[in-house]
Amino acid sequence: MKKKGILSVLMLALATALFFLPSCSREDDGTISETDLALAQDEAYADAVYTEIDNMVVSEITTLDGNAYLNPGLKSTGDEEPCYSVTVDHPDSTRFPKVITIDYGDGCTVVFRDDTITRKGQIIITITDRWFMPGAENRVTFNDFYFNDIKVEGTRTITNLGINDKGNLEMGILLEEGKIVFNDTTWMTREADHVREWIRNRTPQNDTVIITGSAHGINVLGQEYSRNITEPLVLVHCRDYKWRWVIVDGTVEITNSVTGASTIDYSAEGCDGTVIINKNGYRHNYEFRYNHRHHKQGGR
Repeated sequence: MKKKGILSVLMLALATALFFLPSCSREDDGTISETDLALAQDEAYADAVYTEIDNMVVSEITTLDGNAYLNPGLKSTGDEEPCYSVTVDHPDSTRFPKVITIDYGDGCTVVFRDDTITRKGQIIITITDRWFMPGAENRVTFNDFYFNDIKVEGTRTITNLGINDKGNLEMGILLEEGKIVFNDTTWMTREADHVREWIRNRTPQNDTVIITGSAHGINVLGQEYSRNITEPLVLVHCRDYKWRWVIVDGTVEITNSVTGASTIDYSAEGCDGTVIINKNGYRHNYEFRYNHRHHKQGGR
């Protein structure tokens, strides 16, 4: 499978977990321990990976539906040559369920502003009906799938919940047996239940997605954690990132069974990718990226 170029989204990483690139300020050095920072960064990274998968799955399904689920074959990430393939077991608009396979082969890479996403392996989606039908489900599983050399596991079920009282489409997103594997000895688990409210616009680039919900699991140190969205996450298309979805607002509270609570604030003014980690009244600002260094030692 050929590799590609140009895209963006945001993130780096740190010490024994993921690592972020400092951007704005680091207030009162040492107040937030490196362990707390690393755990918060792991959490933000895991959420970013699953959110990126959701965005890609919804995009592929809506595109396929508009083309009567005809097999598109090889596809590109937006530049000149094909990078990955999409196949449909029932290439028509009537027979369901359908099984859709997105195959990145040995690696499909996109780069933008020094940020890199490389996908390997397969994402397999079983759909029960056309995506806009209330009750329709997209059941997402992974076959040896890697995101920047991090293995992604679990079952992600995206369900059409119908139109809410505001006139917007809502989608329920349930993650079961989720697992992010950083290396042979370091991983974290996740179970999650979220709702996406899709505020559509006449111009698709002006659509907005609002995410609410919670998650829980075991972190790389074997400690229990819970994750609650206390202020809804707001996703918009960012022109600077080739109209990709970027979180520009919202707050997440992470409660660790050992170290207590911290928050992750998203404040991407102008889609600049600002992420703020807060604990005990102090904060660290970072530019959120998918680039990262591997964990240098086992988490257990």
